[in-house]
Amino acid sequence: MPNPLGFPKRIWRRLRVKIFTTYIYVSAWLEYGLSAQGRRAGVMKRLREMPTRAASRSSAEPASKIAIFVAYTPTLTLSNEAYIKTLNKAGFSVIYISNCKLEPDAAVAIGALVWRLFERHNLGRDVGGFRDGVLLLERDGLLKSCQTLLIANDSMQFIPGANAESLVQALHRFDSDASDGLFSHISQAFGTHYQSYFQVVGKTILDSPEFIQFWHDYRPLSHRGHCIFNGEIALSTKVYRRFKRVDVLYTSETLQQALKRAYKDSPGVPASEIMRLVPSPARTVQRRKTGYSLEQLLRRADKGEIVAFWELDWLADLIEANNPSHVAAFLFPIYLGCPLVKQDLCMAGSFTIAQAISLFREALERSAAGSDEPIDINAHVQEYADMLYRRGTPMSYIDRPLESALKGITGGFVYAATYDGNL
Repeated sequence: MPNPLGFPKRIWRRLRVKIFTTYIYVSAWLEYGLSAQGRRAGVMKRLREMPTRAASRSSAEPASKIAIFVAYTPTLTLSNEAYIKTLNKAGFSVIYISNCKLEPDAAVAIGALVWRLFERHNLGRDVGGFRDGVLLLERDGLLKSCQTLLIANDSMQFIPGANAESLVQALHRFDSDASDGLFSHISQAFGTHYQSYFQVVGKTILDSPEFIQFWHDYRPLSHRGHCIFNGEIALSTKVYRRFKRVDVLYTSETLQQALKRAYKDSPGVPASEIMRLVPSPARTVQRRKTGYSLEQLLRRADKGEIVAFWELDWLADLIEANNPSHVAAFLFPIYLGCPLVKQDLCMAGSFTIAQAISLFREALERSAAGSDEPIDINAHVQEYADMLYRRGTPMSYIDRPLESALKGITGGFVYAATYDGNL
């Protein structure tokens, strides 16, 4: 017999999320409008510079390639260390902005790696940090001499080795070609946009009035939805998509080509190989929301069949209809040499913790095998595993509605079906 209280409980759970989301949004506006580090404060009210000793030039000397790296951890993680070293190798002068207070040992270690180091009052999350970094460069007159600006954050777990070396090569190619911008991932959800955790802009964009005006106009609210819609998506809409010479490193099309090369001696790709590398379909099947492309791949995998090369469009459909950094979280590192893996895969319910750890190890081992760089694989995997267990899964937040609303956690990842004009 159905539980008569089931329906009211579901309504209350949804209403509770809306209440907390509204509370967080109003609180973010109050913080921005009333705090000493908010609307009336200048950049240096939020930034506190700390000493560095690794710089090859003084902070007053111009740099032609600058990276703004925004982090939210009190320590120097193995991931961030590998990321910064890769940016250094690509010729960037790194400005490290920590959105939390650093432990003393970490500040010394980071200071030995970067050009400039700041602790920042965390107003506006990572996009707020991006804004303060850009406005700092403008204030110090460094945007004029900058030819290439890279903006990134530590929401991605970094894979050292061959994957990192591939990124360095891509950044060097950007220096020599005529592109205006370079991005790691592109998403079609809520309007075509470049995902903000890795963005590289050249002189044409840097000198455009739209770029600096966007950052002057942007209000750094500490609200996830605001950062996504008014930060990441609006930045693409108002600035980046106005420029035609823009490249994306990891796409469904380049993945198709890589799979064809990897299985060139076969009539196709084993469906089981695809399904083991993408998010679990369990929740989607359980809710009876399986779309055509996912259903075809599941059928092939269940029968132990291959996916013909022309049928790889089914996989492209899954990637383009959903968040590519989740659906292709491990496809891109394993087949395209992407060194970036999202840290929220399990918290969002895209992957089980066991699956994410296993696939991260596989991607890291492949990357290490293709490089002469000494890599402590177990230490990197353990760091990723510890982070995943610490953050948990959607089930971990059932009785934590405020934290769930803060982090945008819903019932968990469900594949979107092919768009047919109806939402």
